[in-house]
Order: sequence, then structure tokens, then C-alpha cells
Amino acid sequence: MKSSSNQNSYLPSANAKTNSIDEAWTGTNEQWWNWYISLAENSQQPVDPERLIVQPEPDPHKVPTIEELRRELAEPFPISNSQIQQFQTESYIKIKNVLSPEALFLLRKELKKLFEQYNPPDPARQFSSRELLWLESEIAREFVLSKKLGRLAAELLGVASVRVYHDDFLCKEPGCGRTPWHYDGQHYPIASNNVGTMWIPLQSTPKEMGLLELAKGMEVYKLVREIPFDKFSQNHDRAISEMLQSRGIAIDREPFDLGDISFHHCLNVHGAGANHTTQQRIAFGISYFENGACVVDAPKLISGDWQKFMPGVQPSEPISSFYNPIV
Repeated sequence: MKSSSNQNSYLPSANAKTNSIDEAWTGTNEQWWNWYISLAENSQQPVDPERLIVQPEPDPHKVPTIEELRRELAEPFPISNSQIQQFQTESYIKIKNVLSPEALFLLRKELKKLFEQYNPPDPARQFSSRELLWLESEIAREFVLSKKLGRLAAELLGVASVRVYHDDFLCKEPGCGRTPWHYDGQHYPIASNNVGTMWIPLQSTPKEMGLLELAKGMEVYKLVREIPFDKFSQNHDRAISEMLQSRGIAIDREPFDLGDISFHHCLNVHGAGANHTTQQRIAFGISYFENGACVVDAPKLISGDWQKFMPGVQPSEPISSFYNPIV
């Protein structure tokens, strides 16, 4: 990972005194992630590279055919009214056994192959992200365009239909530190709160591997919104952590079994722990938004390279590019 000083070279006001975020991002999305991870405060759970917890490789599974995968991803997943209410109250939900271990084993193999094809091994790399893999891979496309997952997202959000914002391959290398506290509504340049992200771990994910840390409550983001964002240091992440602790806000840090997913609202406050194990923590994210939503009037620095995900769409316009299909 690049140093904080190198991250700041991509910021429009890096050499100015202002800490404003009302500017456009000028780097790539990969550079955005490198900068953003550098804002995480890690003093409470420092990673010792010499004492990583030995974690075995994920167990292999029989690989389904594309037809078998397609059938699995088309079958509706039953969601109850009480689960929908839980999501809308707590701002996230974890659901067990949504996807088969076989399907996830296939997806993990495919995404690792695609990533390694374009990214040679780098011992200095701590966090990796690659988006829009559904445009490159038939297997990824089946997941991103899945009616099972799209319908589940629409039912939880309480909307008639959803479009895809983008997919995301997220890999925390052994020894990678935390992801800072945030809520996605700070980042997404979408003028709607009917936005959510499905987080799909591609291995069993114990607490020590750097899983999602999800704050309970749909109103917690209002407290985070009052804390000034600091684009040069870990002060923002540290202040949120202290606020959550002082307010006694419950944080879900329970592990994920293979096949479990979480779906978090764009107003859910969350981060992710450090990876204290010897294995990569790989997850696949799919973000959805309500069909009919527009781009905000003025995307900001923390929106990153947002036009990558909706080419040709301008501020204030409805989001309906080829990259944003209805699912």
C-alpha cells in the first residue's frame, strides 16, 4: 500500500490548507481505495506480521455447471416480513444459506483468476479492489444479474425494482489493517436513500480475518454526519470509533459461514476489521439502487471515480446506462 503522503498526491487540495471534500476525485478508483484505507486508525488492533493466525485454504467443492449456477441464481429466496422490518430498523441484515458453497467456490476461483491476470503479485499490496467484473466474466455476470439477489435487494429496500450500481472484488491480504468507519451514503453519488449493498464472503470468515463490523440502527449515521471528515489523517475514523463506544451503540462482529450474506443500507455505519490471518479475505460486493434514481447535483471527492460505473450519465440525470441494468 502506498504511504499517506502518496495517497494525498491524488487529492485536489493536497497542497492547500483546506480540508474540503467538495471537489472531484482526480485519480483512479484503485488509487481512491488506497487513499481511503490509509485513513483507518489501527492502534487498537495493530497487526503483527510475524504472528498471523494460521488459516487453512478454503475447502474445495464440486464446481457447478453454468446451467446449474444459473438455476440456483434464478430461484427466489424467501424473505419474511419480520426480516424486512429488521433490516429497515437495524439498517442491515445477515441471512444464512443464501448461496451454495459450490457456487461460491466457483466464484472465488473465477475472481482470483481475473484479478491475478491483471495484477502481478506484490508483497507490498495490502488491499485490492476491482470493479465491473461482470463485464469480463460470465460467472460474475450470473451473480450480478441474478434475479434471486436482485429481488432480495428490492424486497429489503421496499421498492418495485432495482438497478445495479456496480460489483466489487474486495481482497484484504494477510496483515492488512482496518477499513475506516463510514456509511456508503457519504460516497455514493445517488440522489436516493433506497440504496444497499450485498456483501458476499467467498470463504468462511472468522472475526480475525477482517469481516464487516456493522453498527445497529438506521439513525446512527446522523451522529457520524456531525463529525468533520478529515481527508489527510485518521482523525475521522478515530472520532467515529470513540463516539460509537461512548454512546454504547451495538456493533455486530459475528463471523460468516460460507453461504451467508449481509445486506446493508447506504445509511448503515460500518467498517471492517484487520486481517490477522495467513489467508486472503475475499468478498464480492454488489450494490443496488432504486430504479428511477438520479445522480446527485454535485458529486464530491469521496465519491471517487463514480463515472466509471455509469458512463455518459451527468449530475442530476436519471441513472440508466448499460452498466446499470434492472435486475
